[in-house]
Amino acid sequence: MLCFAYGSNMSTQRLAARIPARFVTTALLSSCRLVFHQPSGDGSGKCDIVPASDQSAVYGVIWEVASHHEPTLDRYEGLGVAYGETWLTVTDLAIERQFDVQAYAGNVTSPGIRPYTWYKHHVLAGAREHGLPASHIHTLERIGAHQDFDAERPALEMALHGHAEPLVRSA
Repeated sequence: MLCFAYGSNMSTQRLAARIPARFVTTALLSSCRLVFHQPSGDGSGKCDIVPASDQSAVYGVIWEVASHHEPTLDRYEGLGVAYGETWLTVTDLAIERQFDVQAYAGNVTSPGIRPYTWYKHHVLAGAREHGLPASHIHTLERIGAHQDFDAERPALEMALHGHAEPLVRSA
């Protein structure tokens, strides 16, 4: 299965901590925008994609996921509860080839919630790692985030990147 990651799963380290996957390419999803309004069980906002009528687009990473790892990824993503499965057509950033991909789209939204700084770091790390456009990275940098007061969770999440603390500020 080809999976389009637009949030924290863009980060190789983040995804590898969940399942093995093979990087395919970076891609663009037209006529959509990225929002952080998907409520998580930890009280923070996670990424979601929503249709947009303007020239908005969402950048992401295409991963090839073996069929026997799909159920594990579905559990991490809360398939059927937090997210639903959708199929999209995205365009390769390098050669403009189109791919039909699976993605997770939010089932429940809560406008106004913000991500934790460690989650935002995963998203930014993946975007930078895969060379997504500077304008997209700048947009991600401007997203407001807040500190997670669970002492263990941020340390565990940041250890994936070899850091003790998120390298993004809360806003």
